[in-house]
Amino acid sequence: MQKEMSKNTKRILKGKHIWLYMLLLSLPILINNLIKSFNGMVDIYFVARIEGVSTETIDSAMAALNIHESFNNLILALGVGLSIAAMAIISQFLGANRPDKAKHFAGQFMVISVIIGLLLTGLILGFSWFIVSLLGAQGETYTFAYEYFNIRSLELVGVIFFLVYQAIRQSQGSTILPTVFNISGILLNILLTWYFVDILKMGVAGSAWATVIGNLIVVPIMIIDLFTNKKYISLSFKDLVLKKSSVKEIFPFAYPATVSHSVTFFGFLIINSFVLYQYGDVVSASFSTGNKLSQLLMNPIYAITTIGAVFIGTNIGNRQPERALRVYKESGTLTFLLTVVAISIAILFREPFVKLLVGEGNPQLIEISIEYTLWLLLTQPFMAIFQNYMAIFNGSGQSNLGLKAQSVRLWALRIPTLFILFFIFPQMGYSVVWTAMNISNIISLFHAHHLRKNIQLSVKVNLGEEGEVFP
Repeated sequence: MQKEMSKNTKRILKGKHIWLYMLLLSLPILINNLIKSFNGMVDIYFVARIEGVSTETIDSAMAALNIHESFNNLILALGVGLSIAAMAIISQFLGANRPDKAKHFAGQFMVISVIIGLLLTGLILGFSWFIVSLLGAQGETYTFAYEYFNIRSLELVGVIFFLVYQAIRQSQGSTILPTVFNISGILLNILLTWYFVDILKMGVAGSAWATVIGNLIVVPIMIIDLFTNKKYISLSFKDLVLKKSSVKEIFPFAYPATVSHSVTFFGFLIINSFVLYQYGDVVSASFSTGNKLSQLLMNPIYAITTIGAVFIGTNIGNRQPERALRVYKESGTLTFLLTVVAISIAILFREPFVKLLVGEGNPQLIEISIEYTLWLLLTQPFMAIFQNYMAIFNGSGQSNLGLKAQSVRLWALRIPTLFILFFIFPQMGYSVVWTAMNISNIISLFHAHHLRKNIQLSVKVNLGEEGEVFP
């Protein structure tokens, strides 16, 4: 089925300056991710400045936000796994010039995302009391977390829907439209968080409701775009009818990616719960602050490797394995250099960043945050390399290799190292956390490199009939 490809797809397949096209297409994603990172800090910023309450109450509120973030990442692993599968499958179909198959699978992914979102919302509303307690929350932290978990669960259908929508558009090289939709919701969230927390004095619940509204308000617009867009693939209602054969095709792509992110975020959940239980609210809140800066600096890396995975998948679909490998190498060089420059600047300015985020009312919180942030930043270049390995694993449709890499990094290295150091060197205190983190991030690169050697850059999707190669 011969159809005219979009200009972005042609550039992905034939453009001379790969690194430049990756950079240009990743810019909207980068802007989107940066604003998302600032958005993630909004709750902390306003909650840390709630008036008329004790320092202990604020520490409990911030600890509640921290454990929700860890749990939310675990829950959203299903959405992330779906989005990775969508990007791999749709990009390979587009590279093989089969927009009909790409369109059909886009519809299948959208329906699955809604079903999963509804199931997760019901699960959290039914068991939040148990989940919050299991995560180590006690006293005021439990009260805040229970309320926050229940409210935020209402957004999951929209959030997972957006992850898949974004993957569908990004697989076609369309990065601006998802960014515009997401930024609109984020800006509304920031405004509402200020209004609900600062003006209406709704506290933690106010920040939760602001986030829910911001995440859901753009969903109807995304649905309209999926059915009416003339430039990129648009759906018809028949694409929304789930087919058993299609779900079976999706499963080998989605399952490893979902499990990979689930085991990763579950591991982080264990670590965060351990920190909260063992060292208390202040240390837990300090680690949350450091992680915010880390996420901010990793945004360019995530943006470039996300587009890199699209480039790899599309070129594999067009039977250009040599170009796919070239994409991987150029992406790796670009992300590593950007990371080195970024952390060099961030290390110098980490103290004002911490004070801007949490205020100056708790010296212990500031001191621990600054110390943790230094060690966290030093490991960022290794994470940039690791993320590039994940790009070629996911883009080639071999997310099972990503599952192995993530599992070894966290479960074979970081968590065992953390507990070994904790029991053998108790005098290290909370520094065992970042020591284990740095050790695991470095050693895991050798394992990921070994997995990369075994990768196959061949078409993984079922083209039905012989796919056409773009001339």
